[in-house]
Amino acid sequence: MSAREVISLVLLVAGVGLELVAVIGVTVMRDVFDRLHYVGLAGYGALLVAISILWQENFSLIGDKALLTGVLLVTIGPVLVHATARSMRTRMRGDWADGIEEHREVGS
Repeated sequence: MSAREVISLVLLVAGVGLELVAVIGVTVMRDVFDRLHYVGLAGYGALLVAISILWQENFSLIGDKALLTGVLLVTIGPVLVHATARSMRTRMRGDWADGIEEHREVGS
């Protein structure tokens, strides 16, 4: 095994390990908000897998697509987690603006 293959294998194992932790966390946690922490972690596992592919394939069509996918998942993941948390909070406690207007009426 060459050094390139060893580094690629280590990155791949680390990425798959992070993905497994994310999946186990999502299945074990009881609350939606606790599960969201692990959903956010999954993007970094995908990024490590993408870097592993890039390291093995160099900057070819496959390596470029893998890197783009990994960066996209890491970038969009927190936005989706935030939107999901906000919608769940709205579903559980009502609209954000309702509390703001009630607070303004009390203060005036």
